[in-house]
Amino acid sequence: MPVSLTIYDGAGTIGGNKILLEDGGTAVFFDFGTPFSTRARYYEEFLAPRSRTGLLDLIHMGLLPPLRGIYRADLEDAGGRAWERARRYPYYRECRADAVLLSHAHMDHCGYISFLDTGIPVVSTCLTAYLAKAIQDCGAHQFEGEMCYAVPKVAGEEGTIGAGGHKDFPFERRTYLIADGVCRDPDDFWNLSPAAPRGRYFPSQTLQAADQVGGLPVRFLPVDHSIYGAAAIAVETSAGWVVYTGDLRRHGGRRGLTEAFVKEAAALKPVALVSEGTNIGKEPGATEEQVRDACYAAVRDAPGQFVVADFGPRNVERLLIFLEIARRTGRRLAVTDKDAYLLTAMHAVDASIPTPRTDRHLVVYRRALLKPAQWVERVREWYPEQVDAAAVHAAPGEFICCLSYFDVAELVDIDPKGGRWIYSASEAHSEEQQFELRRLGNWIDQFRLTPIGLAETATPYHASGHISGRELRELIYQIAPRHVIPVHTETPQRFAESLLGDMDVHVPEVGIPITLG
Repeated sequence: MPVSLTIYDGAGTIGGNKILLEDGGTAVFFDFGTPFSTRARYYEEFLAPRSRTGLLDLIHMGLLPPLRGIYRADLEDAGGRAWERARRYPYYRECRADAVLLSHAHMDHCGYISFLDTGIPVVSTCLTAYLAKAIQDCGAHQFEGEMCYAVPKVAGEEGTIGAGGHKDFPFERRTYLIADGVCRDPDDFWNLSPAAPRGRYFPSQTLQAADQVGGLPVRFLPVDHSIYGAAAIAVETSAGWVVYTGDLRRHGGRRGLTEAFVKEAAALKPVALVSEGTNIGKEPGATEEQVRDACYAAVRDAPGQFVVADFGPRNVERLLIFLEIARRTGRRLAVTDKDAYLLTAMHAVDASIPTPRTDRHLVVYRRALLKPAQWVERVREWYPEQVDAAAVHAAPGEFICCLSYFDVAELVDIDPKGGRWIYSASEAHSEEQQFELRRLGNWIDQFRLTPIGLAETATPYHASGHISGRELRELIYQIAPRHVIPVHTETPQRFAESLLGDMDVHVPEVGIPITLG
């Protein structure tokens, strides 16, 4: 049986990667992410896939591939409607999976692991596993966010599906296999229960290492991306090495990881490179060093003023840049409780990652909450010294406040007397994101803040998490695969134009296998 790659999501679109590699009796997925582009065509904040129908909405609307045999049995409706709808797709098939090889913990790469059979192991770096757990622990919408553990579902009335009672149904934990070595985790963060006391039982789990899946050798090769723990993945098949880039860049503060990956991948002489191409049509933008310098100047030039640092969720590299700026300007970085939880998870893996306990320039901003969630209570217990809105109002020049669009209502409590909002996140890529940026601008105007970096085009206050077209072309030539399969891009044909016929470029079609030989 020939080696094949089948792209079930990520073909001609950015994100949602679900890439099936098959070799003989072994089948593995590269990533299994949330397809945000497809989801946005049908759903929005107040209109979401119905959890009470299990797999039905997701399969019918094309958010999940029509593959029978890989999903959670407790999400199948008793009437079999999900599979009746699945058969309407021309690429419906019965399928199995030995594992998901997870490149990193961004939701467009890991989110829909939620729906896979909990018996299918996830192989990742240790940081990615801990980040995925922290993201789920802090998540509000569990139906599409059960990457590490799941609430068992049971049949209800009128063909519905709902959560099993917490006394009778413990959490089901997914098996995570660690590709780069199991960490010490002295406080056992991995086994912290997300449930309240006397809530649903959370069984303990021991992480194990892995360097092969289904008899196929697997290597995780660290790369630079806008989230820590990211890796490219190489699998040795009967046709040769297949390399998947995941998401990567060559202009971040850890660009040396990407350069080392390129050398290691080239040495494997891969038969195929499955490559991201988010920015295939773009020139190189700002580097993280340029972002650091621009953001430093913006804070330095606002002595005594209220300053907000607005950057993407889980972009810890940007958080650490603002922590350095806080030190240099005599301020403290006031992070959200979610940021603090994330840093704690990462510190369990890598003790060099700072927390509010290990770095005096880090402090948690305490939100006024009617009923704090369990994870928030933990953050308050771990880091009792926190600052609230009144403290920031009284001494705005002592802090840099990490707030974003979804935290903007905190401005009402802080009631700043002017100041700066430094927007250090991606420009808008969709109509909805444009609406959000305009709405954010209205808030900034209402509180008479000066916007820095809030623009519809790239600015020196943000560096992309993705490699530019020119740099990607160089990377592909350096690795020199026989076949190139572009994913995570809206313009896959640009790969063929860029490579000038020097390599076989296979523009993928959803559900159509690409044979490698």
